[in-house]
Amino acid sequence: MIEIKKTTADSVYEEFGFEHTSVVMAVKDGDEVLGAGSVALKNGYAVVEAICMKDEYKMFNMDFALGKSLLNMLDLSGFRYVFSDIEDVRLMTALRFKKDFEMPEQLKDCDIKYSCFLCLDGYFTVH
Repeated sequence: MIEIKKTTADSVYEEFGFEHTSVVMAVKDGDEVLGAGSVALKNGYAVVEAICMKDEYKMFNMDFALGKSLLNMLDLSGFRYVFSDIEDVRLMTALRFKKDFEMPEQLKDCDIKYSCFLCLDGYFTVH
């Protein structure tokens, strides 16, 4: 059974080239790691840094499930604002990130330069 959950395993960080300052979630089938995603937690916002699958497991549904899991973790951790520079337009659109956005008032004084934005207010409760 495929599981997506937080990990601190050095092997996952090393295999996917993630910094140890990032929060990482791994996609696993038993003991085999199929992919992973990383998030940087900042003061007042988070950044989805990467959503990576091994070549033999690259498919939109896997990327989407990992993206949703990362966003759910951020929502449950109290983050409202999420940025990213991931260039997969189909994936980021499906996750509801916006390319054209107005910086939230609380973050206007920050020097934040990312290509897309998502506000998690109501994200998991909207029907």
